[in-house]
Amino acid sequence: MNINDYKKVTDRLEPDERCRKEVLGMNKGENKIKQNINNEFEEKVSGVEVKRGNNAMKYISIAAAFVLVAGGIGTTGYLMHRNGSSQLTDVIEETASEASAEEMTEDESEIITEEEEKPIEYDYDLIANNLTDRYLEGVNILVNGDVDYDSNDSITFYTYDSHKDDWNKYGGERTFYRVTDERFKNCQDIYEYYKEPLASVIGVKGYEDYQYEMPENYEDAQNIEGRGSILSWLGGDISKFEVGSKVDISPDGEETRDNQAMSVNNALYVEYNGQLYVNDWSIEPHQIGRGKFIEKYNSDPKITDKSEDCIQVSRYCKVNYVDWDNFKYGEEKQFYIYLVNGEWKIGAVNIGVRPEYDAAVAIYYDSQGNTDYNDINFDCDEFMSRLELIDYNEETHISKVHVILHDMNGNDAAEITAEVNLDNNSDSYYKVISKDITRLK
Repeated sequence: MNINDYKKVTDRLEPDERCRKEVLGMNKGENKIKQNINNEFEEKVSGVEVKRGNNAMKYISIAAAFVLVAGGIGTTGYLMHRNGSSQLTDVIEETASEASAEEMTEDESEIITEEEEKPIEYDYDLIANNLTDRYLEGVNILVNGDVDYDSNDSITFYTYDSHKDDWNKYGGERTFYRVTDERFKNCQDIYEYYKEPLASVIGVKGYEDYQYEMPENYEDAQNIEGRGSILSWLGGDISKFEVGSKVDISPDGEETRDNQAMSVNNALYVEYNGQLYVNDWSIEPHQIGRGKFIEKYNSDPKITDKSEDCIQVSRYCKVNYVDWDNFKYGEEKQFYIYLVNGEWKIGAVNIGVRPEYDAAVAIYYDSQGNTDYNDINFDCDEFMSRLELIDYNEETHISKVHVILHDMNGNDAAEITAEVNLDNNSDSYYKVISKDITRLK
């Protein structure tokens, strides 16, 4: 029989079920032997996805093997005799190898299971340090004018209130310097920088009624700390006023205010003809709480509580209420930092304990009305400037302070040592626990 006659016969044959099972069994058996001897299909798998072979080609190859076997012993003998070796065996081995390799791949795919996704291990100390640092930088820019500027490029206006005689019809001089800080081209840029470390919704968890959504535009925004209007600092465009002119803040009546005019009078930043300007408060302060004052931390961040999605952080800071250079602690800022969509953000900033300031205020009010010390100057600013913190217990929130006060002539008059409870969870909050006043000669 020539090969063409052979093909005519085999093309019409289909294997019966017994034959098919025997061939599959032979394929598996031969392949296991070949695998043990040659190690051809051994593959180490280490967390790598194994790709499956072409299933369609596998079935075509197996079908071809069925057809060859169905030709019978005579055909097999003919092929073996003609070539001195078994062409049929070679074909079956090749086909079986492909099928077995695919089969092994499938088996391995079933054995390999994806490793369970491990929870991310966060460095909470690093997160607390970076976010609180970044937040204070934004506050110093927004509130304290900490930007680069050109003091030789300025614009000046004169504000007044036409409906108030005490303004004498001519108000104060307002001078602004052109901002040269490349990060900021307008008021919106400063707002974006300030809110970058903040969550889109701020407010302590559990107090949903007090939550506040950070808007896109600064004109609708509030400062997260104290919730004052951002417009107190970012005044917007005042280009409608001529440089050097008198700006009336209530031109349409005593009860009305012109927003742009109020920006000239009050704002730290304004825009003028496409340029950003900062008030000269950023160079020389005109009053307490305004001017070139940079807030700084007096302590490292301390994590007071944490969970999978929230970190509570305490950090003491020098702020610009008064001159606090002599204060060891200053003001405690309590940060609530949340995990939002895989990213840590500040969700709230509360004011905590002020070990020196609050103790001084408590002693001041406790000393009022004592006629035995009418000659002593119990002025609160006197307390602030001369107070010394002897000890502060961060667990009990009790401050122990010492201060020497003057008489009305500026001479040392009395020495006070006192302990004050500053725990706002206590019934004796802001209470002077003990106070010793000694007259000085």
